[in-house]
Amino acid sequence: MAGFLKRLFGGGKQGVTVPGGATIEEGTARGVDIGDPLAGGTRVILAKVDGEVFAVDSRCPHAGGQIQTGPLEKDRFVVCPLHRYFFDPRTGHAEGVACAPVKRYRVVTRGDDVEVFV
Repeated sequence: MAGFLKRLFGGGKQGVTVPGGATIEEGTARGVDIGDPLAGGTRVILAKVDGEVFAVDSRCPHAGGQIQTGPLEKDRFVVCPLHRYFFDPRTGHAEGVACAPVKRYRVVTRGDDVEVFV
């Protein structure tokens, strides 16, 4: 039970403020480095769907390709260009293919900024 509650409420994960993260345009994705990805940091993709900002890992779980930034496919899917896998940033699930979900991060919107918990 304690493990479930930790996962549900962030479990000690560190929140990192992304200035202006909530101002990305509807139906687009933007890459953000949380720390230095070459020194243990994380690159995440922020995507705005239905007025809400979501964060997913920048690496595709299938073959490690970089999730694209820019316009979302069908205004709601982030895309891995290696095999054109579509992932719903709201759930992390792949659309129409048997693939593990992309890792998602909790996001809290604070005005024009977002806090991403990695």
